[in-house]
Amino acid sequence: MPKLTKKISSAKIKLISIIICVYNESKTLPACLDSLLKLDYTNYELIMVNDASTDNTLEIMRKYAKKDKRIKVVTYNQNKGVPGARNEGMKIAKGEVFVFSDGDCTFYPSWPSHLMQALANPKVGAAGGRDKSPPHEPLIKQCIDYTMTSFLGTAGLRGSKTRLAKYSVTGCNFAVRRDVVDKVGMHNEKIRWRGEEKEWCQRMRNAGYDIKFVPESFVLHYRRISLKSFWNQTYKSGQARFDIIKASPKALEFIHFAPSVFIVFLLLSGIFSLISLKSFYLFLGGLAGYLAVLLIQAIVGSIKVNNLAAFFLIPITTVVIHLAYGLGLLKKLVG
Repeated sequence: MPKLTKKISSAKIKLISIIICVYNESKTLPACLDSLLKLDYTNYELIMVNDASTDNTLEIMRKYAKKDKRIKVVTYNQNKGVPGARNEGMKIAKGEVFVFSDGDCTFYPSWPSHLMQALANPKVGAAGGRDKSPPHEPLIKQCIDYTMTSFLGTAGLRGSKTRLAKYSVTGCNFAVRRDVVDKVGMHNEKIRWRGEEKEWCQRMRNAGYDIKFVPESFVLHYRRISLKSFWNQTYKSGQARFDIIKASPKALEFIHFAPSVFIVFLLLSGIFSLISLKSFYLFLGGLAGYLAVLLIQAIVGSIKVNNLAAFFLIPITTVVIHLAYGLGLLKKLVG
């Protein structure tokens, strides 16, 4: 992995480099930049990385950069994906801490300050917070948001105080100290599509650092609006999990395989139920148990979303996240 060698300042209030990597985000980028320029942290630079966008993303970036000297623009003609784009941003950054998010997010003024408080502990290599859907979004987005952040949806792995695996940061809301990056290297660009920050966190743990969850730090994140795009996103996450474990075997935890194991269980018990009564009961028991989980998810989710119609949508988004992730990982395992 490439290392960072740029010297850092010894300012009392640490200079942080906020790195936003963007590909075709012209619709949400102005709101993103407007909120970033109103942060209450007093010492930061803003590095905007245009990952070979084909819309007017670069034009918007340059327009804002002319108005505010804190903004630096990085651009190139060939898409590198998120890991490569973040690495390009870090190469020119001057801050003692790198703070990452996306161009489809907006931010409260206190956002980076919470992350910086966590990183004051020298044992903490990286800190991350939550992301949630902005208010008044379409119902499908609210249901996707709830599913992604609920315990029954993702086992608490995405922004929950209770989880069934070690915490790893969410890509749209996390910070890493420069000295940690100097030690463990930058992003692994071979993990191109999803999950790159999970592999990065494992490398930090291998080097002896803690990864801190900061629930007070959250961003507003515009979710994908269609079930199809949500399926594609989650399917890629399942595939990426295989790449993460291959690159960092210590990242292996059983809960990551739970959706795939359940899919295989239902498939095999369903097939053998044609010839075995025991298998038939196993199939029915597994299916009934999962339906009970979906019912609980629907009841709690509709209360959280505060919309009765969510009762019927949330089971669908939950099945999508479990099935797509499980199949994505299975595809990599057998492919």
